[in-house]
Amino acid sequence: MSKRPITGSLPVANLYCGEFHSNRSYATRRPRGSGDWLLIYTVAGGGRFLTPHGSRAAGPGDAVLYAPEDFQDYGTSQEEREWHLLWVHFAPKPQRNIWLRWPKAQDGLKLLHMEKGEVREKFRAAMDRMISVARREIPYALDLAGNALEEALLWAGVAGSGDAWLAMDARVRKASDYLIARMGEPFALEQLATHCGVSVSRLAHLFKQQMGTSPRNFLEQHRMQHACELLRLTSLTVAEIAAEAGYPDAFYFSNRFRLYAGASPSRFRRNSAALEG
Repeated sequence: MSKRPITGSLPVANLYCGEFHSNRSYATRRPRGSGDWLLIYTVAGGGRFLTPHGSRAAGPGDAVLYAPEDFQDYGTSQEEREWHLLWVHFAPKPQRNIWLRWPKAQDGLKLLHMEKGEVREKFRAAMDRMISVARREIPYALDLAGNALEEALLWAGVAGSGDAWLAMDARVRKASDYLIARMGEPFALEQLATHCGVSVSRLAHLFKQQMGTSPRNFLEQHRMQHACELLRLTSLTVAEIAAEAGYPDAFYFSNRFRLYAGASPSRFRRNSAALEG
C-alpha cells in the first residue's frame, strides 16, 4: 500500500499501516529512525526492542512509540515462536504532538502497557479499524484511518494518564456507564446489579466506596446536569425537559431541580439567557 496524503484538518499528514504475524527471523534495524512516527502494538507472542542503553521484551498489551529520529532495532523475541503486531507509520499535525509525549524508561524506550480490560480493547479496536479502512479503495479512506489512529492515541493517553478511573472496579465503571446511557429510564437498583453481575448490597457498597455517592444520587446528579443544558440550549418546556431527564412528574422535577441549582427551572433558564445575552 502506498503512502497517500490526508486532508489538512486531520491529525496526521500521512499514514502507512499494517498487521504482521512474524516468525523468529523477523527483525528491523534503523539506526537513524524512520523519518516519521512509528507505533507498534503487540497483540500476541512477543517482540524484543534494543536501544543503545539496553533491551526490552514486549508482550500482549504493550505499545511502543518511536519519534522520527529515534534509534530503532526490534524483532521477534527469541523466546517466542511468533510475534503478532499492529503497526503504523505517521506524521502528526503539530497540535497533536501533546498526545505523543509518552514517558521514556531508563533504556530510552517509550513503552506503554495496557492491562486487560476496556482501555486495551478500545485501543485494539481503533487500531484494527485504522488498518482495515486504510486498505480500502473508497473516498477519504486514509482520512477515516487517521481518525481511527487519533482514537487509538487517545485511548493510549488514558492508559498512561494514571487517572483514578483506571483503578476503579470494572463493575462500578459498568454501573456508571449503564446509568448515564439510560438516564431517562426509571432507576432500579436490582436491575443495575443484575446487569453488573453482582449482588445489590455488594454493588451499593462498591459504588459508594469508589464514587463517593450512591448509584441513585449519581444518577440524579447527571440528570440535573442534563436538564441544565437542555434549559440553557433548547426551547423545550419544563415538562418536556423533566421527561427527558427521567422525571415523569414535572412538579417533582422542579422541586428536585430547585434543591440542585438553587433556582426553579424557569428562573435558571432566564438567568442563563441573561448571562449569555
